[in-house]
Amino acid sequence: MRRRQFLGLISGAAAWSCAARAQSGYRLGSLKLTEPNGRPVHINVAQVTYIRSDTQVSDANAELGLASGKIQGVQENVDDVMRLVAARQRGEATWIKLTEPNGMLIYVNVSQVASVRYDSQIPGANAELGFASGKVHGVQETVDDVMQLIAAIAGQPGKPP
Repeated sequence: MRRRQFLGLISGAAAWSCAARAQSGYRLGSLKLTEPNGRPVHINVAQVTYIRSDTQVSDANAELGLASGKIQGVQENVDDVMRLVAARQRGEATWIKLTEPNGMLIYVNVSQVASVRYDSQIPGANAELGFASGKVHGVQETVDDVMQLIAAIAGQPGKPP
């Protein structure tokens, strides 16, 4: 086989592989979800700060807080979104499950948490999480409980200093 033929064969195979991947709609680290209006939306998992069911978005079953500070409503429920997140994380557990002041569950991406405070001004919250986006969110768990969950993800036994 000549060099030109070989290179042509390799280029064609690479182009076919890229085209097949693009048609499947799969992107590494991307969640393919459905907006409330029925349109598909791809969201980078690393940009999601939290996922909760107590959404303010009309016709949405789950709300995703994004690192940009924006909120994305989706038709999928929280459990379905978390299954997709777990599949994309490839064993890198960076999410903790907490409880909002109203009793609803919220999943928080630890890599987006910038601060955990005792002195929350949010009614019913025992701790306040500050995100890299500048948003804050109150939770029922104490700061020590939140820090233990974060330490467990980091592989540190016991309470962090």
